[in-house]
Amino acid sequence: MKLFGLACEGITDQITIENILCGYFENPNLNEEIAYLQPFLDESDQSRSEGGWRTLLQYLASDRFQQDVSSCQFLILQIDTDILKELAVQNAQNLSVESLIQEVIKIIINKINQDQTNFYEQCANKIIFAICVHSLECWFVSFYSEQSEIYDCNDILKRLPISSNIRITKKPKNYNQLSQPFLIKENIDVVSQKDPSFRIFIQAIESIQIL
Repeated sequence: MKLFGLACEGITDQITIENILCGYFENPNLNEEIAYLQPFLDESDQSRSEGGWRTLLQYLASDRFQQDVSSCQFLILQIDTDILKELAVQNAQNLSVESLIQEVIKIIINKINQDQTNFYEQCANKIIFAICVHSLECWFVSFYSEQSEIYDCNDILKRLPISSNIRITKKPKNYNQLSQPFLIKENIDVVSQKDPSFRIFIQAIESIQIL
């Protein structure tokens, strides 16, 4: 059984969360205890399931999700709050960070319970939410910039004076490079102070003890 399972919008999000976990717990070998559940990568590292927020929500209502919950001690669910716009949630633009996160969590729980009532309640102690406001790229902006942002973070990231060796493109290699600073716990602490949604995720893993 793996310690952490990652169910995210995409592979770049999984890579970033993995580096955050390794840095927070100050264990560079923790990646051996992390499984990529959605998008799923087979053992040959050749075949990957489809990503995206719609596919992630479908996964949460599937038998595979229910099986995956039992295959790890903790299952981390990452999704961006910009899905609220895609789902036409009214007044989302007026909500606080905390309220945005709660709205997305409600959507997630409804999906988990879609075909098996109360399944979420049965496994809630194993599920950790990593809800990014409004995108995971905003977590990078909080590190690479003096100020935090929640809008247009991908565009902002492209304008920041980051190393010329790092391209801001949705590629696993690039996001692994971008998230390397998170392998250092002090950098995680810095971003936690600046970005509320990042801080809420970090607070959610604080009680976990790594042996």
